[in-house]
Amino acid sequence: MEKQYFKYSTGYVNIDDKNLYLTNSGNWQEARDLKEKSPKTKRQNSSRIAGNNLFLFIVFGGLTLGAFYMLNKASDFNILDFSTVGSTVKRLGLLAAIGFVIYKYFAPELGKRYKIPLSKIESIEYWEKGVRINFRNETNEPDRENIDGVEMKGFDILKQKSLLKS
Repeated sequence: MEKQYFKYSTGYVNIDDKNLYLTNSGNWQEARDLKEKSPKTKRQNSSRIAGNNLFLFIVFGGLTLGAFYMLNKASDFNILDFSTVGSTVKRLGLLAAIGFVIYKYFAPELGKRYKIPLSKIESIEYWEKGVRINFRNETNEPDRENIDGVEMKGFDILKQKSLLKS
């Protein structure tokens, strides 16, 4: 059983001989525990992603308030005293860097988590931002998943497994 994986914008796609898994970490233990896409797993993913978005909104709101506070404090400085200006710019830059690092750290948590049996995949096609998977979900209804930001290795793996047509 050959296992392969590749990265996309908000996580990893793991593929073995039976399933295609959308995971956050690329870890096979995480993939093994996933359920097939269904209305229930869709709700679970949506609520987990909404919770993570709320957390990020609160963090970025706090960073923004901190930036406004620093700018307000900076209004007390003498315009000719460049040491004060430089200090404020450094602090704002540090806040922006912290925000960027936090976002990059949590980006995989914004991805979906479920599996799609290879036998239920009807087609995988190029899409403007990556690939589009057309398949039947757990309730055997037609479904679709757009995967953005697929790395080049991913296209090669999908072609190799004859899932993506050239």
